[in-house]
Formats: sequence, structure tokens, C-alpha cells
Amino acid sequence: MADPNAAQAGMKVGRDLLTQMAGRMLLQGSNGFARFVTWVSLIGLVLGVGVLTLVVNVMNGFDHELRQRLLGSIPHISIHQPTLSLPMQKALAERSDVRSVAKFFQGFGVVGGSSRPQPVTIIGFAGDDLEQMTELKEAMQQGSLSHLDNFADAIVMGEPLARYLGLSLGDAVVIALTVSQGDSVALRWLRLNLVGTFELRAAPDYSMVLVNLNHRDDVAWQALGQLGTRVMLADPMQASAVGSMLASLDSSGDLETWEEIYGELFQAVRMEKSMMFVLLLLVVAIAGFNIVAGQSMMVHDKRAQIAMLRTLGADRRFVLSLFLSQGALIALVGTLGGLGLGMLLTVFVNELVDFIGALSGQHLLDGSYFALVPTKLVIADLLIIAGISVVIALLAAWMPARRASQLSPARFLH
Repeated sequence: MADPNAAQAGMKVGRDLLTQMAGRMLLQGSNGFARFVTWVSLIGLVLGVGVLTLVVNVMNGFDHELRQRLLGSIPHISIHQPTLSLPMQKALAERSDVRSVAKFFQGFGVVGGSSRPQPVTIIGFAGDDLEQMTELKEAMQQGSLSHLDNFADAIVMGEPLARYLGLSLGDAVVIALTVSQGDSVALRWLRLNLVGTFELRAAPDYSMVLVNLNHRDDVAWQALGQLGTRVMLADPMQASAVGSMLASLDSSGDLETWEEIYGELFQAVRMEKSMMFVLLLLVVAIAGFNIVAGQSMMVHDKRAQIAMLRTLGADRRFVLSLFLSQGALIALVGTLGGLGLGMLLTVFVNELVDFIGALSGQHLLDGSYFALVPTKLVIADLLIIAGISVVIALLAAWMPARRASQLSPARFLH
């Protein structure tokens, strides 16, 4: 009866022998050009995986930053009725992931004079609800959100919008609101005082202004726009599921989630990420073609040695495994090196962008909402990149390895 420990030891010796022979053939082959092509393929794999890792981390960072900035200032679920039905109230009260449920106002109009009109969305919150808007409070540049509660006819707007309109704290702001009246549209005028500015570094900086609901009654607000109820969640990604649940409880309640309003923006970001992923994956594929070329030259150079191995008792499977081991070494070293390079570039991406800006005279982030390049590490994305890169490298090594295993020993023994 065979000893299982001896069998395992034999398998381990066989694997070590394969690895040593594969490494020796890569590093000490007599064909210098074949080694050169192999090293070029390895460097190409490292660069391709590194750049792909960097781009994916940056795209994840942009997506995360946009979500954080937007979702901290807009309602996660907007229900267009100021008083909720009892089933809705009960369902929201029972959910632990609901941060707050409060009345809000939404209107649309134009702010600024005739020379610089700017369309805006007017959002009204109650004074108590303002205290829970931590993201907006942290984004305040001048004044304070509490000034909306302390001063009558107060307004807070984005710092870029105020700068565009040439406004300072204490200046009067005139807003023309468009109100539907049957088949026509009428204008209603609001004269307010600027008491604060915020900067989220996102679209609301140019398109959203805040007012306090407590300074007018419900009838006055309904004459200017629409009163409703806003729901803020601990996890905004659950807005669609919670909205569907609320819609099933009360079909008369017209509601929309932040995904319906800003979904196209994030869909565009995801599409851009996917396109960049595919384009940069072609760089990894090109490295795979180089692996095919380098391994084919190696097989041609080692025909005599392959014939001797076959004569000494090595079967086709051993030869196939030998050259596949070379491909596996290239895949492993190239993928790990590329991931390491990508993580290093991710850490120093802002220094790299500053250096490129100094050389070109124009910073890459000029004209954007961002002062720094955001990055976010997602383990699942790294695993996908590593898996695809290894598969491409192994597939590229398969054809030369199969060709090596099918060589006839008798033909090359001379």
C-alpha cells in the first residue's frame, strides 16, 4: 500500500522542480531576444494592471465623493404631500434606518438681475430640521445655518452662486418663482437677505438655495411651490427599496427618490468607469500577446532540451506544466507588481497631478468641483482586476505550452 505522506512529498518535489526549471529557463535562456520579449511582456503587464488599478480607484473616489456631497444636502425620498397617511407614518416609525421625517418646501425660480439670471431650486426646511443637516453645516463658508432660524426672510446659497451674482452677506436677494396656474405659469416674487453660503463642491452649489419654513404658513408656501415630506435614511442606497415599500402602502402618495433625480449623473459615472476599465484592459491584453510571442520563442529555443526531457521519461503533461509554470510566474509577478504599482500611484496621485500640472501649466482639476483627486479602494474591484489579468496571462501562455508538449522528440534529438 502506497504511503500517502511519500506521495505528497513527491508531489511537492515535483512542483518545486517545475518552478526551479521554469525560473531558470526565464532567466538563463540562450535566446536573448526571447528573454527580452518576455521581460517586455512582464513590464507591460505590470504597467497595465497598475494604471488600471489607479483609474478604478480614482473613479470609485469620484463616485463616492459625489454621493457624499449630494446625499448630505438633498432629500433621500421626497413625498409630495405635507401630511403622510397613517400606514406610511407607521411604516417609517418602525424602520430603524430612517434618520428623520420632516416637512419641506420645494419651488423653482430664477435668482439674480436681468444681466445674470440663474435658475435655482428653492428648498425650505423647518428650523429644528436644519440642526440635523451636519453635512451642510460642515460645508458652510460664511454665516451659519442657524441664521435661517434667527433672521426673518433669510436665505442661504452656494458660495460659487453668490460669487457669480456678486453677492455678499446681508445683501438683498430677489427670487422670481414660477407657479403653475391652470394652463399658464405665473411669477411670484420673494425678497430675502443673504445670511450664509455653503460649498459642497457639487451641483447644488450653483442650483440650490435654502429658506426657513417657519417664516411663512403652509398656505403661503403652497402658493409659491409645493409642500411635501422628506425622508432621510442612514443608508441612502436603500432609498429605492424604501420608496417602493411606501408606494405600495399608499398609491395616492406621489414620491420620488434621489436616484430618480440624480440617477443619470451616477449612471454616467458608472458608464465612464466601465469604458475606462475596458480600454485599459486592452493594455493588459497587449501584454498577453507579448507573452505569446516570448513563450513561442522560448519553445523554439528549447526544442532540443524538450526532446531530451521526453527521452528521459518526461511525458507531455510535464512539458505542458513546465511552460505553463513560466506563464504562471509571469502572471503572478506581473499582477502583484501591477497591483502594488497601482496602490503606490493611488497614494501619491495628487502629487503626480500637481507635477503634471506644473509641467503643462494647467492643473487637471481646474474647472471642476474638486480641489484634490478623490480615491476609494474597493477590494472587489482589485480582485476582479487580479483575476482577469491572471486569466489573460495564463491563456496567453497556454498555446506555446501546448505546442511544446506536442513536439516530437525524435525530430530534434540530433
